[in-house]
Amino acid sequence: MLSLFMYIKLEGGIMTAPAIRHKHLRLDQTKLHRVKSILGAASETEALEEAMNIVLAEEAILRVLHRVRRKGRIERVFS
Repeated sequence: MLSLFMYIKLEGGIMTAPAIRHKHLRLDQTKLHRVKSILGAASETEALEEAMNIVLAEEAILRVLHRVRRKGRIERVFS
């Protein structure tokens, strides 16, 4: 399984732990089970962490693609 997150990050030369909070959420259990299975996660928490990391990574990619597209070098093929 591909893991994109780390438990310790470096900010301005200082090592800090991520802001972990307990959250009580109402989620579709069928979707959560599917995400867990697709990502090969050992737990529901791990599945949610991985899914959030994928969304954040995709957002960064889309931001770069948007900048490139504004310069006229790329065309959106799929909507």
